[in-house]
Amino acid sequence: MKLPTGALVAILVLSLGVWMFFYLSPGAPLDASETAVVVGVCALVVFVLRWAWARVRGARNGGGQPS
Repeated sequence: MKLPTGALVAILVLSLGVWMFFYLSPGAPLDASETAVVVGVCALVVFVLRWAWARVRGARNGGGQPS
């Protein structure tokens, strides 16, 4: 599966933002396994938002399948 560049950038920026929040907040920064979970959750959020956006665009364009 080829990942669109925009989705990859969104996942990286979102996960880096979450990681920085935990790194700068009081307490211990995230370890490797917690970072992997953060990246996975951010990827899931991005893909759900892409899917929802495609559905909205498809509904606006006459109800056909989104391209």
